[in-house]
Amino acid sequence: MPPWLLILITVLVITLVVNPTERDFVWYRSLRRPDWIAAQPWVALVWPLISVCFYGSALAFWQTAGSWGWVAVYAVLLVLLRSPHWLICRLHRLTAGLPLWLLSWTLTLVLALIVGPASPLASGLLLPALVWTPVEAAIALRMVGLNRKEHRSGRGPDDRRPARSRRL
Repeated sequence: MPPWLLILITVLVITLVVNPTERDFVWYRSLRRPDWIAAQPWVALVWPLISVCFYGSALAFWQTAGSWGWVAVYAVLLVLLRSPHWLICRLHRLTAGLPLWLLSWTLTLVLALIVGPASPLASGLLLPALVWTPVEAAIALRMVGLNRKEHRSGRGPDDRRPARSRRL
């Protein structure tokens, strides 16, 4: 199997496995978002672009270094980058992904600095992840404020179930 295909399969499998289930994602979609982000059609293209760039970076660095160990580092980092969404949707807590965003951003920066001297292209292709990760964390923090009441109760804004009584 050619290296480019093995790396591509790895990126696709990670992307599919670490995505939230539809059941978990329903809760996330029901939350209010900042007006500036909800009106932007390009937001849906961000993660596919990051995945393509991540694939390109891993492939470019593999072609330079020829090390499968570094491809494994890319794979672990991609899992870390994709995990905040899964965790947020699974736990129904917008703040659950913040530590993972911070860790993944830091490790992506370290990886970009390490691979940069050997392959500037590989380093440059990590920039979309470095730019988007803090933006996404800021969006999640803003969403906490917009959904404060729903965030505390665990109910979404479209939840039509009657509220639970506090009486015993």
